[in-house]
Amino acid sequence: MTRAREIRRKWQRWVWCFFAINAVLMGSVIAFVLAVDPYQIYHRVLGGRQRFDLRIQRFYVPGMARTSDYGVALVGTSMLQNIPNSAVQRYCGERAVNLCMSGASIHEEAQAMALALKHRGTKTVIATLDYNSLSGGSLNQVVGITFPFPSYLYDDSPLDKFPYLLSWDSIVTSYRAVYEDASPEETENADWPWKFPPSMTFDAADAVRDIDPANINKKYGMMNLKLADMEKAFADNIFPLLEKDRNVRIHFVFPPYSILVWHDYAQRDQVRTYFAFKKWLVTQSERFGNFDVVDFQDRADIITNLSLYADIYHSAESIDEQMVQSACAGKGLLDRGNIEMRQAGLLQLIRVTDPAALVEKARGQSAGSSRGSVATP
Repeated sequence: MTRAREIRRKWQRWVWCFFAINAVLMGSVIAFVLAVDPYQIYHRVLGGRQRFDLRIQRFYVPGMARTSDYGVALVGTSMLQNIPNSAVQRYCGERAVNLCMSGASIHEEAQAMALALKHRGTKTVIATLDYNSLSGGSLNQVVGITFPFPSYLYDDSPLDKFPYLLSWDSIVTSYRAVYEDASPEETENADWPWKFPPSMTFDAADAVRDIDPANINKKYGMMNLKLADMEKAFADNIFPLLEKDRNVRIHFVFPPYSILVWHDYAQRDQVRTYFAFKKWLVTQSERFGNFDVVDFQDRADIITNLSLYADIYHSAESIDEQMVQSACAGKGLLDRGNIEMRQAGLLQLIRVTDPAALVEKARGQSAGSSRGSVATP
């Protein structure tokens, strides 16, 4: 009996030692990650030199929203990520932060916007509105996007942050932030964290590479959307934010897809659906009163100039600057008085241009500037 008791005591001591050692190790790991905080969830990264990596934007964005010093927040998709914060400050008069994410769904955009609206200094939010961002419905990611979305980093609960504080990736990232130089895939340029890579050049021939003018969507595989689904996805994610926060001015911007995108929409019978969504959104802007709609999609001087594009969707940084400038200056707004005329102008542009001729001409053009330029509105 005494021997059995002694064995039990040894096992109890072993178990207590095991848990004590693990507690010390876990505590040390948590303390190290908290001290460095490479994604800035709680404070500025140790040493103040944050790194940025386009491959894991969704992990960096919540910390940037919480700890950056800004009055203007850019949220949305890659359509507005390629712009320096200093340019936004120049046009809007406030320090800026870029919380955009490549291929963001409306749900992901809303999560970033919610953090920006909670930030005490936020006065203005400029948000892209891409039709494809609504393809995942109210909660899912954009169809075809597989980037992990760490939702636990976007909420305010301290109880679900253990994947960040204890994961091997966080430990390695913390160590590298302190002891190693940035990798070629990373940048420490806090002014322009999401700059497009050098491989993304703005040139007409590149923009139409592998494009079949008779079936433009063959390359991209975008899905057809229904108006009711688009309205629901937007309403479910954005309406609660609009109803809760009335003090921040929000500008939703429709980016200037190239004219070939509109020919794709025509080929898939989507033009009227997207026009109807715009009309619905303008009605909602009148209802809420705290946001407006900036539309660049009928800008013929931009959308027909394929030398401004890296592909048929993404335009040069100079166009991002124009979108921001227009939003902060209150120009290019879509409203009840001009929407019919502007949509009619875009329809006419689709009718009088031939996608096959556009592609052929683009393929014959030589490489142009990587920034691109166009007259301001």
